[in-house]
Amino acid sequence: MMPILWRYSIGHFLKIVAACVLSFIAILLTMRLDEIAHFAALGAPLAYILLFTLYQIPYILPIALPLSCLIAALLFIQRLSNTHELTALRASGFAIRDIIAPILLTSAFLAVFNFWVVSELATRSHLQANLLKSELRSINPLLLLHNKHLMRLKGLYFEALGASRVGESASDVVLAIPNKHHQRINLLIAQNLKASPTLFIGQGVTLLTGSAGEAAEGFDNLLVENMAESITHVQDFSQLLQKKVWTINNDYLQLPLLLVRIKEQTRALEQAKKEKADAPQLKQAKAQLNRSLAEIIKRSSIAIAVFSFTLMGACFGINISRRRHYRSLYMPIGLTTFYLIAFFVAKGVDQNLSLSSSLYLVPHLIIIAASIFVLNRVSKGIE
Repeated sequence: MMPILWRYSIGHFLKIVAACVLSFIAILLTMRLDEIAHFAALGAPLAYILLFTLYQIPYILPIALPLSCLIAALLFIQRLSNTHELTALRASGFAIRDIIAPILLTSAFLAVFNFWVVSELATRSHLQANLLKSELRSINPLLLLHNKHLMRLKGLYFEALGASRVGESASDVVLAIPNKHHQRINLLIAQNLKASPTLFIGQGVTLLTGSAGEAAEGFDNLLVENMAESITHVQDFSQLLQKKVWTINNDYLQLPLLLVRIKEQTRALEQAKKEKADAPQLKQAKAQLNRSLAEIIKRSSIAIAVFSFTLMGACFGINISRRRHYRSLYMPIGLTTFYLIAFFVAKGVDQNLSLSSSLYLVPHLIIIAASIFVLNRVSKGIE
C-alpha cells in the first residue's frame, strides 16, 4: 500500500502539472494562431479547422510537459517549505531525498510517456496536419496558385493582373508551366478563372504549347489553342500543378520507421564506401545518417528533460531559512533558458552528430549536477 506521504506528494504534484500543461497548451496554441488562420484561409470547413487545431496539441505537448514539471516541482516544494511541512517531515525522520523521491519517480514515468508522445503521437499528428493542408490545396487549385512560395518551389509562375478573390476567381491570368518532356514552357492566358467544388472553369483561354522541331535548324513547333470556355475537373488540374513528390522528414517518422531508415542509410553509406564514391556523395550520405541519429537523441533529450527539470525544481525550490527569498529562482530560469537555446541550436546543426549530441545532452548533465550540489548543501543545513 502506498504511504500517505507518497499519495499526498504525487497527488499535489500531478494537479499542478495538469494545470500548467493546460495553460502552456493554451498559450502555445495562441502563438500558432497564425498557422491555424492560414489553414482556415485555404477554405477549410469547420471540422477540418478543429481537426487541424487538435493536431497541434501533440506537437506542443513534448515541450510543455518538462516546463510544467519544473513549475510544479518548484511550487510544491516551496509550499512545503513556506508552510513548514518540510521542517515537520525532516523532524519526523524523513531525509530530503525521501521527501522528493515520490515526485522524481512520477517524473520518470512522465519522461517515458513524453518519449512516446514525441516519437509516436507528435510525429503522426505533424504528418496528418500536413496531409490536411495538401488535401485542401488539391480541392481548390486557385488556392495553390496564389501561394507564390510554393509556385517558386515547383518552378511555376502565376500572376493575376486583374481583380481576384483568393480561392474563388481570378481575372487576366498568366500561368507558365514547365513541360519536362520537351524541356519547354507551356503558357496559359485567361480572361477569367473560376473554381467550384468540383470544376475548374476558364473563360477566354489561350494555351501556347511548344515542342522541339525535327528540322536541322532546330526551330520549335508552336501550338496555339484559343478556347471561349474550358472546363476541367478540379482534381485533374490540381495534379497538373502539384506534381507531388513526397519527402518524409525525420520529424514525421515514428520510432520503428526511423530505425528502419537508419538501417537503410547505414547500408547506403557502407555501399558508397565500398564503391569508393566521390567525396560529396560520401558527405551527403553521412550527413543523412547523422540527421537520423540526431533525431533519436533529440527525442531522448526531450524525454529526459521531464526528469531533469523536476529534479531542478525540487532542489532549487527548497527554502530552509526563516525568511522567504526567491534568489534560488534565478538559477532554474538560467538553466532552462540555456537548455532551450542549446536545443534549438542543435536542431540547426543536426548534420554534425557529435556537436548536436553534445548540445542535446550536456545541458542535462549540468542541470543534474547543479541540482545534486544544491541538494547536498541543503541536506547539511547550508543555503
